Formats: sequence, structure tokens, C-alpha cells
Amino acid sequence: MCSLIISAIGADRPGIVSELTGIITNHGGNIEESRMTRLGSDFVIIMLISADSEWKESLVLALHTIKELSITVKTTKSKVVITGDHCKITLNGADNEGIVNILSKYLTEKSMNILDMETRLTNAPVTGTPLFNLIAITTIPENADVADIQSDLTLIARKLGIEIIVNKSEINAETEIII
Repeated sequence: MCSLIISAIGADRPGIVSELTGIITNHGGNIEESRMTRLGSDFVIIMLISADSEWKESLVLALHTIKELSITVKTTKSKVVITGDHCKITLNGADNEGIVNILSKYLTEKSMNILDMETRLTNAPVTGTPLFNLIAITTIPENADVADIQSDLTLIARKLGIEIIVNKSEINAETEIII
């Protein structure tokens, strides 16, 4: 068995998911994880699949026959169990240019690895003002103090006019990361 990451992007249209998953299933593949969304006018999908190594080449060739999709396939290691201390970071507020860059730079400086992140713009209920929303799951180094991280992020949040909340969670071999 091998593990593959498949990503595809192309103009949104009905049937993309059916077409991709049909090829994967017909080549003995099993979808283990996936994220699918529409960004602008395009549909984007990324998935982790397991497949018999004997079918890999045939699967890749078949995927590339799908018209109008840019498809990338990468071999990866099998699913890794994530354990240890993690935190969920929730960020909400007025949309400012560079929010993700500022947050990710801070996390890098603190040796915190982003495991999962989702962002989106919504409109404020009354005014319609664009609001930026972010949810991220990150690792926490053993020597880090969550209260210090929250304090630092609160200072950053004040400068940007947003709210950032940090919640520590213990993730063990039996727990999946769910946002």
C-alpha cells in the first residue's frame, strides 16, 4: 500500500467530486482525509488516499485524463498519529491585510507548527463590513506557556483591531483533530 496526496483545481462545475472519486475507487484507492471548497470561481480539492502500489501509475494516468483540472499527485508517508500539547487559535475581526502573515510569523518565532488552518471572510450582520475569521490548530513546544502565548496574541490583536483566543488541548493517539 502507498499513501498519496492528490490535489486538484479547476473551474467549478457539477460532477468534479464524482469524477475524481470514481477514478480513485476504480483503482482500488480509499480516501482517508479530504478538504474540498470553492475559492472564487474555482473548485479546489486536496485529499489523502491509500492505494495498492501496483495501481499507483495507472491511477495517476487516469486522474490526468480529467479535462480542465490541474492535478498533482505526491507520495507521502502513511498517516502519522499526532500526540502532545496543541492549541486551537480562533481569530475574528475586521479584515486587515496581512493578518495570516502576522499570526504565522509569530507562531514560527515560538516554534509552533500549524497543523490545520481555515480562513474565511463573512459580512457583519448590520453593516455588511467584511470580517475575517480564522481557526487554526497548532503544536505547542514543551516549554511554552499558553498564558504567555495568549498575552502576546492579545497585544497583536489590539494592534489589528481583532480578537484572538487560544485554547490549549491535549491530543492523544485516540483523538483526531477536529475544528
